[in-house]
Amino acid sequence: MRFIIKLTIEDENGTETIEEIIHLNKVFDNKNMIGLSLPESKQILKNLQSKIISSQARKYVESKIKCVCCDKKHNIKGYHSIQYRTLFGIVNLSSPRLYHCQCHDTETKTFSPLSDWLSNKNSPELQYIETKWASLISFEQTANLLKDVLPVGETENAATIRNHLQRIAKRQEKELDGKPEYISYCQNELDKLPKPGKPITVGIDGGYLKSWKKKNNNFEIIAGKTFSKPQSSKRFGFIQKCDDHPKRRLMNVLVSQGMQANQQITFLSDGADNVRELQCMMYPESEHILDWFHITMRITVLNQFTKGLIHSDPRSGNEFEKHLESTKWYLWHGNVEKALDRIEECHFISIDDEIKYHNKKKLIKYLEEFQTYIENNCHLITNYGEKWRYGETISTAFVESTINEVVAKRMVKKQQMQWTYTGAHYILQTRTAVLNDELHEHFNRWFPGANIKNQTHGVIAEQKAA
Repeated sequence: MRFIIKLTIEDENGTETIEEIIHLNKVFDNKNMIGLSLPESKQILKNLQSKIISSQARKYVESKIKCVCCDKKHNIKGYHSIQYRTLFGIVNLSSPRLYHCQCHDTETKTFSPLSDWLSNKNSPELQYIETKWASLISFEQTANLLKDVLPVGETENAATIRNHLQRIAKRQEKELDGKPEYISYCQNELDKLPKPGKPITVGIDGGYLKSWKKKNNNFEIIAGKTFSKPQSSKRFGFIQKCDDHPKRRLMNVLVSQGMQANQQITFLSDGADNVRELQCMMYPESEHILDWFHITMRITVLNQFTKGLIHSDPRSGNEFEKHLESTKWYLWHGNVEKALDRIEECHFISIDDEIKYHNKKKLIKYLEEFQTYIENNCHLITNYGEKWRYGETISTAFVESTINEVVAKRMVKKQQMQWTYTGAHYILQTRTAVLNDELHEHFNRWFPGANIKNQTHGVIAEQKAA
């Protein structure tokens, strides 16, 4: 059997042109050769795309062939070739270069209509799919997957996709220019605002990536998550060395969640200096809380030393354990002064010369670090017990999962990749845009009429399941 697929093109005058797309020879007695094969379908899409774009380009050139002022035809200087890359193949177009009409002054003698029309040689959909997939899986896997299922062209490779992703990320970054870094309202203006919505909780934490320049070193990334009950959660991330205005980034995320100036915001963090600087002076109605998880994590380490101390010196060990439990109880209820007194008691016990515990120096070191940690963050410690009873968030456990979601699954765990500061920063921007279901909104804003729809949910769900 012979199948012929043809394309009928009808112009605005009703004139029809028929173009042959492909002809196929199919047999019916082979049950393993039923229907279209993948190579045949890719060839059909490629030929169809080439015919459609060529027809559109020809009509566009025809619309520009005459001068808009005097209706005289432009003289043709010559032709050159333009490649337009799409999801369905690379289309080669013959582009004429025309002389400007002499009836009016121009900066240049010639112009190319198709070069102006196709200023970006990559279609919006191709850039969108490349960016979205590369934000979820590696660049090489993205290139291989695209070539497996679509006629994108053999030149598609990891380096090309990385360059396109970084270009999109730079465009995202540019949109932050000029946006505010903090709320600057006077109390009189705040009082006039309508009643705000539910409080917004912001959790911020750090993660680490392998450095490409210094092979044996890691560098820190900052990532976080904001959520409120009526709004969907938003993720953000950045490399501090690549971001001169991190507060602007966080403020933009909060605004995208519908935040108004008199809305209550709770910032949760591990107390690190860089995170504290990001939170402070941003918002008049904010509350800053030291994450309970990071407090208990340090107490858990000290409890491990306590077990060894009890085994070595039961009397001192039991007394140390009692004071450590009191420390945790006082911190749970926000009594920092009493908690520091109990830590001091633990310190006096640990430095006793009569104790022969073999990990004594490590115990003293961790205890002093814990004391310094509480002293430096005493202003961030609240009554955790009261907040917990009222159902308020007191831990950044949700941020720990965000670090895993934003960073580890793509950039750390399985891939074992090494990153430059800028490379990691750019992929954090596109990845968070994908996870926040915002990437398609960016493309629809940048390319009006492209009508790019988000179909990320299934991909993200599969990745989470894996």
